[in-house]
Amino acid sequence: MDTLENAERKISVSRLRRVGVALIVLVLLGSGGYAAYRMMTGQVIGSRFTVNKMNCPACVITVKEVTGKIPGVVETVVSLAAQDVTVKFREKQTNPEAIQEAIARAGYPVKLDGLFKPMGSGINEVLVADVNGKPLFERDLKLPLDVVKKETKADLPSAFFSVVGKKILLDAADAQMVVVQPYEVEEEVRRIFGEQGTSREEFLTWISSTYGSPEKYYQIVGQRLGIRKLLDENVLQGIEDPVEKNRKTFEWAGKLFKDADVKILDPGLKEKVRTSVGQDEWKTLWPRMIAQDTELKSLLVK
Repeated sequence: MDTLENAERKISVSRLRRVGVALIVLVLLGSGGYAAYRMMTGQVIGSRFTVNKMNCPACVITVKEVTGKIPGVVETVVSLAAQDVTVKFREKQTNPEAIQEAIARAGYPVKLDGLFKPMGSGINEVLVADVNGKPLFERDLKLPLDVVKKETKADLPSAFFSVVGKKILLDAADAQMVVVQPYEVEEEVRRIFGEQGTSREEFLTWISSTYGSPEKYYQIVGQRLGIRKLLDENVLQGIEDPVEKNRKTFEWAGKLFKDADVKILDPGLKEKVRTSVGQDEWKTLWPRMIAQDTELKSLLVK
């Protein structure tokens, strides 16, 4: 009996060893398979596009569908209010040109606006921050939020606050399904042009030198209109007193800013902001900046 028990015990131990070895082999094969998959498909790349003339929630669905059908596309995030689309894709399976072509075929004017490694570095642009999961490029800080021709330039902390704040407000506009029609943007551009007192050629030259392209200028004009519409329809409705309007606006904006997820990814930007204002974290920066004269404040209290 003792001999049989010892034999059974040895068999059980042997089985356990075999099972353990099999599990280890499966894990190694799984890891190797994933590594091989990554080698074949490439790393995930993020791409941001300016997409003009999206004018309804159905446009969001359309853009998601046409990009989702492209092999290698991992995720598509469409912002109706910002008029931009962020697409993450595997670099060896597709490319920005194929994505841009698909969006254009769906009927939307589209322009590549930057490439980046998710939560990492920029590729053809310097990635400086992540705002609620969306990229903020160094070039974004150089684009005036004020769309009227001016000679003054904002300092870096003010520009950072204005651009980040704008992105947070546009997320809120998307949540409320705020829509700005293309004709509204065109009417606003015509109004701005009429007040400039310059020729059409001079106005277009200023747009190109300041914003890079008419598409980018129209995008930012539309973003401003979307933020104003969000305020007027969802925050300030029924309020007539200017002082109460301002109080309500900053109370509302402050709640959005407090809950936002903002990460400065670029050490150079972080150091410059800290040196300038003594703070380099969004949670401590925005309360300090919200009362100062910035392009964002001018838009909010218009």
